[in-house]
Amino acid sequence: MALPFVVGLAVGAGVVYAFNKSDKLKEKTSEVFEKSKDVVDDVKNNVNATIDCIKEKVDEKNQKDSVEKEKNKDEKTKDEVDEK
Repeated sequence: MALPFVVGLAVGAGVVYAFNKSDKLKEKTSEVFEKSKDVVDDVKNNVNATIDCIKEKVDEKNQKDSVEKEKNKDEKTKDEVDEK
């Protein structure tokens, strides 16, 4: 029976403490918010850089593949001409 009363006292004391220290809490909260924004920006930049790098590698591979296909196509036509 006494547990709800004790919990109510603790919650009430926490509310009073938070109200008295509201300026400090706002300041700390804004500091944490700014730090989290910086971290999110860093992560976003890293992800975008990784995406760009992957796209460049895919483009390079596609270019190499297309060059190889052209070479193979040229060799086939050359072989066909030689056979005739």
